[in-house]
Amino acid sequence: MKRVLQQATRVASKGPTTPSVSACRFSTSPASADDSSMLHRTSMPHVSESALGGQNHPMIQPDVFVAPTATVVGEVEINFGASVWYNAVIRGDKNAVKVGAKASVGDRVSVSTVASLDSGFPAVCDIGYDAIIGAGSSLVSCTVMPGATIGENCVVLEGALVEAKATVLPGSVVPPGRRVPAGQIWGGNPVEYVGDNDPEHGNEDVVASESLMAADHMDEFLPINTAFWQKE
Repeated sequence: MKRVLQQATRVASKGPTTPSVSACRFSTSPASADDSSMLHRTSMPHVSESALGGQNHPMIQPDVFVAPTATVVGEVEINFGASVWYNAVIRGDKNAVKVGAKASVGDRVSVSTVASLDSGFPAVCDIGYDAIIGAGSSLVSCTVMPGATIGENCVVLEGALVEAKATVLPGSVVPPGRRVPAGQIWGGNPVEYVGDNDPEHGNEDVVASESLMAADHMDEFLPINTAFWQKE
C-alpha cells in the first residue's frame, strides 16, 4: 500500500494526467488514443438530436458500484445503492433505461432498448428497486418490477412485464409482451407457470448480500486505475 501511495504521489506531482472515476463517467469527450492511463471508460454519453446539448448522459448516484469493466452509455439512470457488475453493458441509446435503488445487474448482463413497441407503450427498460438480474441475462425494453429475480442467462424481450417479487428461472425466455404475475415462479422457453414464491421469504437476503459485496469491490479500486504504474 505504501508503494502504491508513493507512486500515485509521484504521478500527481507531474500534473493531472488522469481524470477521476466520476470525471470518466460524465466526460463529454472521448478518451484520446495516446492516453494509456485510461484504458476503459465505465460511462459515456450518447449523441442524440432530441437531447439537451445534443447528448444523453448517464446519471449515476455516488454510491453506485459500476465495475471497471462494465459500460453504461446514454440515457441511463442508476439509483442509490445499485450495482452494475463486470462486463455488463447498459445502453440507453434508443430509449431510456432506469435501474432502481439496490438493484443488481449481474456479470455480462446486456440491457438495451428498441425505438418503439407495437403496443404503443414507452419502449423504455425499467428495472425496479431490489431487483436481481442474474449473470449473462439479456433485457430489451422490458419492465422488471421491485423485488423480482431474473435468473442467470435469461432473455426478457420487448414489452415483457415481470411483476413484483416474481422469479424467472435460469435459462428462461420471456417472449415479447408476456406478463409474469407477482409472486409467481415461471421458467422455460417460452416461460410457463411453475409455482409460487414463498410470501414469507423474498429476495431480501440476496439484495443485502449484493450490496455488501458491491461495497467490498468498490473498496478494491483506486480513484484512478493502476495503468500509471507502467509509465514509471
